[in-house]
Amino acid sequence: MVRMSRQVNSKTQIRVCSSGDENVLSLIGQATFLEAFAGVLDGQSILAHCAGAHSIERYRSWLADSRYKLWLAEISPGNAPVGYMVVSPPDLPLLNLSDRDLELKRIYVFSRFQGQGLGKRLLQKAITEAHIYSAERLLLGVYKHNNAAIGFYTRMGFHKVGTRKFNMGGLECDDYIMELALASESVHLENIL
Repeated sequence: MVRMSRQVNSKTQIRVCSSGDENVLSLIGQATFLEAFAGVLDGQSILAHCAGAHSIERYRSWLADSRYKLWLAEISPGNAPVGYMVVSPPDLPLLNLSDRDLELKRIYVFSRFQGQGLGKRLLQKAITEAHIYSAERLLLGVYKHNNAAIGFYTRMGFHKVGTRKFNMGGLECDDYIMELALASESVHLENIL
C-alpha cells in the first residue's frame, strides 16, 4: 500500500459547474459521502442514500435549475475532483424560512485535502453567491455527531438554530440546522479567510 502525505503540494482551483458535470458530481458526491460516514453510519444505508441522493439524474436536474449553483474543487495537475459544493433554495424544517434564505446543501472535501483552506475557499464562494442574491441567511443541515464539520461551521460563524430528522438511505439520523446571518455587518469574506 502506498501512503500519501497529508500535505499536498499541488494547486486546487474551484470552478462553477455546468451541464455535462453531472457524472463527475455524482462520483465525487458518492465518494466523499462514503469517506465521511463509513464506519460511522450503517454501510447499506450509506449505499442506498448515495444511489438516490447522489445520482447522475439528481445532479443533472440541479444543474438545469437556475436556483441551484454547484462548484467543483479540482487539483492540478490533472484536474481530478477533490471536493464540491451545492447552494440551493432552502429545504429545511424551519418556521421562519424566507425567500431571502439560501441553503448550503452540500460541501465536501476529501479528508486528504482538508486543513489546507479549501473548505474555507468553497464557503467563500457560497457567501459571495448569497450576497449576489441579497440573501439574509445561509442555512445548512449537519449530522449532529459530525463534530469536525460542526466545529468548522462554528469557526466560520454559523450557529445552531434548530434540528431535523434526516432519512439517509432508510436510516433516520438527527441533524442540527445551522445558520450564518449575512445581513449583519459582522459577516465579511475576509473574516472567514
